[in-house]
Amino acid sequence: DEVEEPDDTGDDPVAARVPRPRRPGMLLAVGAVTLIGALILGGTALLRHDDGPATPRLSWGELLIADRLTGSIARVTVDGTVNAATVLPSFSGIDELSAGEGLIAVRSGVDLFIDPFDTEPQRIAVPPGFATPLIPSADRATILIGSEGDDLTVIGATAEITADTSVRSLAQLTAEPAPRYPLPDIRVDPLGHRLAIPDATNFQTVVLDLAAETVTYFPDLPLAVRDDLVVTAQRVGDRMELGMFASSGERLRTVPTEVIVGGAIPPGASRFVFVTRSGQVWSARPSKGDAERIGTAAISAQITSVRPGLDGRRLVVNADDAVVVVDSDGNTIVRRDTPGATSEEVSMPNRCVTIRLGSSIELIDLDDGDLIASATDVDITGRSLDGCLVAALEPNGAVLIGEGGISPVDGSVVALAPDSTAVVVNSSGRLRLIDYDQGLGDAVDLDVSGDLAEFIPS
Repeated sequence: DEVEEPDDTGDDPVAARVPRPRRPGMLLAVGAVTLIGALILGGTALLRHDDGPATPRLSWGELLIADRLTGSIARVTVDGTVNAATVLPSFSGIDELSAGEGLIAVRSGVDLFIDPFDTEPQRIAVPPGFATPLIPSADRATILIGSEGDDLTVIGATAEITADTSVRSLAQLTAEPAPRYPLPDIRVDPLGHRLAIPDATNFQTVVLDLAAETVTYFPDLPLAVRDDLVVTAQRVGDRMELGMFASSGERLRTVPTEVIVGGAIPPGASRFVFVTRSGQVWSARPSKGDAERIGTAAISAQITSVRPGLDGRRLVVNADDAVVVVDSDGNTIVRRDTPGATSEEVSMPNRCVTIRLGSSIELIDLDDGDLIASATDVDITGRSLDGCLVAALEPNGAVLIGEGGISPVDGSVVALAPDSTAVVVNSSGRLRLIDYDQGLGDAVDLDVSGDLAEFIPS
């Protein structure tokens, strides 16, 4: 069936590239500013073309600062006061910091230290080659230890972290003697409460409820999980069989489709919106036997990836010659047609996406497709969790790219707040906290030394 093409919302080569006006008070030069209290990122929002409230965004109130070589670690308030300080025992240099709601961890070589400020921090072995990603959540964070084909260790945040209640092997929960749980293919619900984990040994999906510490099994491999809906799929040749299930494991519907590249469950919607290999945008519901074609990405080259952003309200489609952002109704929000065009990594919490077009980059608002800022000849060194503030290096030094345009930084950027409101910079050996949300001004000096930092959610 023919599909009515959506209105042009971002294809005009001129209109789509006019940066929107900067925020009042956002300065390129340095001025005075005071950080008052925690910078809140909470609440819900109703966004363009979408129903249902957004997942509450993270707030923060403290900083975690560490020195790679000495092993010193400190918790620092927004006014620069050191709340707690310690030195890692028996460490071989600090490689990575993880700070989530109710959970702080420090990785040193093959060891992961949980709650390093405790008198006896828990020490967990990390096999060589394993990653330790943190899954953020507004009420409790989780750290995973895994690889592309081995067991998965799940470390959850509780009021009192103990080996018995907080660290568990998935293979012990499932009694699987030959576990293969590929870390890159795990799907997480937007609240960070449930994991849909592919079991490559048995070609099934294991859904782990982090609060209840229970597992539920589903056939085939995971595509998405949200609220009471779990979506899996099995590929047979050039077709796929989409499975839609209740969280209890009850099968709600089996939907035949083309080969799916990626998709998401939008908030407040019992449906799965996805993009197929041919560039068609579809919507599948448990109440209907067939998927409904709702739009097209209209990409001639082969699609290489489809990643959800903006809490599952947007899909960022990558191909060899274009980047297209579509909403959950199949409408095109923004489009960039340039050979070699590609988006930086996209994830569910992202409110913005960075698109690389040859030697230039564009920072795009995922809600309305507006161009926030653009820059040329820069190398990206970091991004905020929401994707709306980018740290980069240009020939003249470090810059921040965001609502304030391109802002030179005196020193190097050490960390960015998850909500794009603040940054930690190292200027001539001094760590400073800058309130980017109000303008690059006189910063708060942090009374601690270090070269690693993370913002601690609160």
